[in-house]
Amino acid sequence: MEIAPRTHMLEIDAGAGGRLFPVLTWDEDHAVLIDAGYPGQIDLFASAIAEAGQNAANITEIILTHQDLDHIGCVKDLLKLAPNVRVISHADEAPYIDGSLPPQKGFPSQHIHVDQTVTDGEVLPYCGGIEAVHAPGHTPGSVCLYLQASGVMVGGDAFNIADGKLAGPNPQYTDDMEQGLKSLEKVKARRPDSVVAYHGGFLKCGG
Repeated sequence: MEIAPRTHMLEIDAGAGGRLFPVLTWDEDHAVLIDAGYPGQIDLFASAIAEAGQNAANITEIILTHQDLDHIGCVKDLLKLAPNVRVISHADEAPYIDGSLPPQKGFPSQHIHVDQTVTDGEVLPYCGGIEAVHAPGHTPGSVCLYLQASGVMVGGDAFNIADGKLAGPNPQYTDDMEQGLKSLEKVKARRPDSVVAYHGGFLKCGG
C-alpha cells in the first residue's frame, strides 16, 4: 500500500489471521526497510517489496525499531539477498539485537550485527530525512522513525491503533507501561500527518 510518494506499507502474513506492517521507503540512492518480520518470511518480504516496485536485492538499509523476534527475524535472510545492507537500531537496543545482552521476553538471540546506532533526534540522510524518535517503554531502545518528507511516523510497537485513534503499546508485552504512555504523548506532540503501527497498520492523523 502506497502511503506517501516512494513510501509503501508492506503487508506480511503472520499466521492465525494476523499481519505485520513493515515500511519501505526509497530515493535515487537508497532503499530503506523498517523492520523485518519473523524468521522464514523471506519469500513474503521479497514478494511484498516487488509489489511496491522495488527489489529486495537493492535494499541498502534496514532500520530495526527494537529487538523482538517478529521485527528482526528475517534480517539474516535479507542480508543473503543484499549483503551490503547496513543494519541500524537505537543505541540502547543494539546490545539485545547483536547478542551482547540476551533478548528480553524470552526470544532466542539472533546475533545480528548492528552497523550503526542512532540516538533521539538524530536524522538519517536518506529519503528526505529519517528522524529517530526514542520511544522507550515497550523495550528500552524502542524507536519510532519520522519520515520528514511525508510526515509519516513509523512506530514499531511503541504505539497501536484502536478505534481509529493512536493508543499506547500493548501492556501484555511492554516492559514499562508508564514510560510507554509518555512515549505515546511524545509521538502525539510531533503531530504527524499519518502513522504506521507494526500490528495495526496505517492511520491518517491530519497533522
